[in-house]
Amino acid sequence: MSRDALYLVRAGRHGCFDRVVFDVNGPAEAGYAVHYVAVVTADPKGDPLPVPGAAALEVVVRAPALGTDDSGHQPGRVLAAIGDTLVSTPDWPSLRAVRFAGSFEGLSTFAVGIRAQLPFRVFTQLGPQDQVRRVVVGIAH
Repeated sequence: MSRDALYLVRAGRHGCFDRVVFDVNGPAEAGYAVHYVAVVTADPKGDPLPVPGAAALEVVVRAPALGTDDSGHQPGRVLAAIGDTLVSTPDWPSLRAVRFAGSFEGLSTFAVGIRAQLPFRVFTQLGPQDQVRRVVVGIAH
């Protein structure tokens, strides 16, 4: 689990897969849990958070979202409000959208809409130049 803030969510399209990257502002390890669910629920209330696509991946990054962390960096800035769409890719082969489901007790949850229940892979990497920890989710086409 990282105390560093998760400050950016971005997506990339590649030849055989679509990718979602969650950037955590520091080198500490950031754990994760990723699995398919019927519907992702928003933290902390538990309201359903639908996403486009026939399948929903729940991605939990073990790092607080920007604005809920205690680092003091970028005061007043927040990653997103619960329910905000951070990525919209309706025409991509696999990925449809990423929505913010909330950050509670140091865990940040996201709803990732996928075309169908496709194979995926998750790993972390440390940026050699910027020392930013990245949680990377690759979804097969």
